[in-house]
Amino acid sequence: MAISQYEHIDPPYAEATTHDPEKIALLCGSCHDRITRGMWPKEKVIEARLAPITFVKGYARDAFDFKVPFELFIGDNCLTDIRCIVRKSTGEEWFSIEPPEAVGAPPRLNVKFFGFDGQPELEIYQNEWKCTTGVWDLEVRGPVIEIRIAPRKVMLRLRSKPPHGLELRYLDMIFQGTGILVDEHGTVTLSMAGTQIQMKGTEVASSDAVFNLP
Repeated sequence: MAISQYEHIDPPYAEATTHDPEKIALLCGSCHDRITRGMWPKEKVIEARLAPITFVKGYARDAFDFKVPFELFIGDNCLTDIRCIVRKSTGEEWFSIEPPEAVGAPPRLNVKFFGFDGQPELEIYQNEWKCTTGVWDLEVRGPVIEIRIAPRKVMLRLRSKPPHGLELRYLDMIFQGTGILVDEHGTVTLSMAGTQIQMKGTEVASSDAVFNLP
């Protein structure tokens, strides 16, 4: 359950005069619609509140819906028809985009956004994104996904631009010893062993890897 809606359990929304958290549940749009239409009983919501599926499974998830041609915006930079953003000399890749498996199928995004403890805070695999319940804070506002690792400390901000684009608006992480920063001004900075590589206002097209690193 990643993108949620409020369900007033008792009394129903039309009769509610206060918003009591003890009498409200967060449901995905599909489940909320079933309750509203009377397809499911209120008791199902009450039972679900005792063991929310997100905490039972240990993650929240949802999926992107993209089509070709696909554009990836990293800060102020536009990337089209690329295989991956970073490739290490070991062959390890960060943020890969696989071509569609068939005509009309979507491009397939795969990436892990790591926290400073080395563990993934959010992962995209074959266009489905997952965020563990162990993150400090996950917020989804419309098409924007934001991860915070402390009060007022944003680690990741993504914005979906369906059907053809995804924006990486902010990122501060480390991938195998390489710092990757996408700052508020749209500049991408890669830092490793005292060396920095920056990219801003650049268009990259038909590239196997945007950055090849040792």
